[in-house]
Amino acid sequence: MSEPTQEAPGAVAPPVCPRHPDRVSYVRCQRCERPACPQCQVPAPVGVLCVDCVRAANQAARGARTGLGFPRAPGRPYVTLGIIAAAVGFYLYGMATGFSQWQITYGLWPAASAQEPWRWITSAFVHGGLFHIGINMFVLYQVGSQLEPVMGRVRFAILYGVSLVGGSVAIQLLAAPNSLHLGASGAIFGLFGAYGLLLYKLKLPWQSMAATAGIWLAAGFFLAGISWQGHVGGLVFGTLTMVVLLRLVGQSPFSGASRQPRNRSVGGGS
Repeated sequence: MSEPTQEAPGAVAPPVCPRHPDRVSYVRCQRCERPACPQCQVPAPVGVLCVDCVRAANQAARGARTGLGFPRAPGRPYVTLGIIAAAVGFYLYGMATGFSQWQITYGLWPAASAQEPWRWITSAFVHGGLFHIGINMFVLYQVGSQLEPVMGRVRFAILYGVSLVGGSVAIQLLAAPNSLHLGASGAIFGLFGAYGLLLYKLKLPWQSMAATAGIWLAAGFFLAGISWQGHVGGLVFGTLTMVVLLRLVGQSPFSGASRQPRNRSVGGGS
């Protein structure tokens, strides 16, 4: 009859996975150096990480802030893509229900907006044709995909919304009562103003972007069919919104970005 074996005194027990103590593993996490079984291993550029370290790293990334004090928004620019999707979807709706009537119903008429204030918002999702919506959405994606990650999604949405309304306010005050105004360019000019201010503050080249926006802004004063009122309103309101957002995180809008923002109480991650 065989007798049960006994471990020699001082023998070292084999390493086991902390999450699955019944599994022996000689593979260790490159970060915490704890054993990780195959189920708990996540491939890394060098070696593997355990699932706990990967979760902690993702949480830290969501809470990270830029040098401006804004929370980062990692991943795709979902707010920008959502606005584009809404504009394209509304355009297809207009095509299906009657294009001209769709523009009249949802565009901004200063004479009618007092009784139908929702036009201030819907007009930014109404466009005059494929070229109009195409160029607006192209520029929106270019600028939005740069701003949204460094501002955070909530702040970017606020910036876009205020710029949109600011463009409508200027149209209401400055445009002819019976004129019809369409498109997202007022809100986009607000993004131009905010982006230019950030580039200036970060001491990055801003002249090229400012020149492009200036050309489009000037064109509105000389070419028919361009709502210069909406462009001016969006530009002013967007720039002022960025000034306020910078102030809220303890930044001076017209000086270099500080490395340690004073106000850390603003929520992050979105």
